[in-house]
Amino acid sequence: MVDYYGTVDDGDDYFETRLHSDVWDNSSLSDKIKALYTATRYIDRLNYKGQKHTVYILVDATNEEIRAAEASQVLEFPRDDDTDIPGDIEIACYEIAFALLDGVDPDIELEALGVQAQSYAGVRTTFNRDQQPIEHLIHGIASAFAWRLLKPFLRDGKAVKFDRVS
Repeated sequence: MVDYYGTVDDGDDYFETRLHSDVWDNSSLSDKIKALYTATRYIDRLNYKGQKHTVYILVDATNEEIRAAEASQVLEFPRDDDTDIPGDIEIACYEIAFALLDGVDPDIELEALGVQAQSYAGVRTTFNRDQQPIEHLIHGIASAFAWRLLKPFLRDGKAVKFDRVS
């Protein structure tokens, strides 16, 4: 069982039709797999609408059965009554993997947004902490395009989910 979204072959097919795909094209198979694993981890850290498919299909389940079903599906997708991973999730994974292969680090990018001035001779850096961070970087997603693909699947950040405990 593969623990990342998409496949390297499907990624190759995707980037075959995308401009400026040299980073993906010139990466080794090993690096592509590592990038897909890392991108999947970033994707799966987000809070999505609905439930994992294995939990959704349960009827009158105990808490123990729900926890077991949750653990049996390694990835966050598919969700609810879907049995397949949505294409936009796979494309988002390829785009994040591409950005990672290209050297984008969301943490460094987020920190760099606050740099107002730099010097070399005196090694001086001035930060402006008033600048609003970019949404996709706040959430650890290295690609703005991938973020736009992921966003419709996300739960409302202001919503509160309650589970009844008996």
